[in-house]
Amino acid sequence: MLHVDPWSKAAECDHAIERVADPERRIVLESLRSYWIALGNELPLAPAQLQTHLSAVAMIHAQLMAGCRRAMH
Repeated sequence: MLHVDPWSKAAECDHAIERVADPERRIVLESLRSYWIALGNELPLAPAQLQTHLSAVAMIHAQLMAGCRRAMH
């Protein structure tokens, strides 16, 4: 089973938001951060049901972070 820490993913979004100049990309990252926080708040209540969501969002997160890294250089 994939272990994803929603709080560390939200922190990654925070760091990316600070570095990205594109306002549209910031909006997407802010939404992603909010979703990670919501998942983190729900995780103690229903960990088994949320694993599918965590995996899917982790893949989206990785793709967005890769795009942000390229945009920062």
